[in-house]
Amino acid sequence: MVRKGKSYDTKKIITQVKNTDLVEQKHHQIVQAACKLFSEKGYHKTSLRDISRESGINLSYIYKYISKKDDILYLFYQYISKKLTSFSDKSDDPEFENPVEELKSFIRGVFEGIRSIKGEALTMYTECRHLEKDSLRIVLAEESKTVQLIEVLIRRGIDQGYFHVQDSFMAANIISYMIPFYPLRGWNFRDQYSFEQIVELTTDFILNSLNVKEEHK
Repeated sequence: MVRKGKSYDTKKIITQVKNTDLVEQKHHQIVQAACKLFSEKGYHKTSLRDISRESGINLSYIYKYISKKDDILYLFYQYISKKLTSFSDKSDDPEFENPVEELKSFIRGVFEGIRSIKGEALTMYTECRHLEKDSLRIVLAEESKTVQLIEVLIRRGIDQGYFHVQDSFMAANIISYMIPFYPLRGWNFRDQYSFEQIVELTTDFILNSLNVKEEHK
């Protein structure tokens, strides 16, 4: 049976503005500025004054759309998480021939997504320690959704005889944990492997760990 992760409500950002469209627009401006600055300076060294200057929103007005700096980091995480999900979401594609092909497509989609926003992705995986408890809980719940998606795929592969592992939940967690290694460890092998080689080697490693037969790879 596939385990269900805990679900948490989306965090409500306290604002002084009632116009939801305007709030969404300003949040987008703030997040775009944060993406650039967090990638360059890190969260801790980026001040609200920096974000004000980069976003073009007066510092005194920023507090009309957020109540604290943690709100910006939370919005940043939500924004990057949605982008990565869009890269790996193949719901509009034709049905895959088998779960192996679907998993390979998922892995490539995530890697290509991370490559396109490498700086932001690195920030996402390294700055979560600065999130306040409630924000972190929601972000981790989003991560659990990814694990659950992978587990569903693995279970389908097991049922159809493509994957051979005893614990689909543990396998899904390990695969999910391997995804961030590209932005986190890229400095160590970027001169040795091309992007295509990284994707292929990682995919092959994962398929081997799932005991996929050669004829199905």
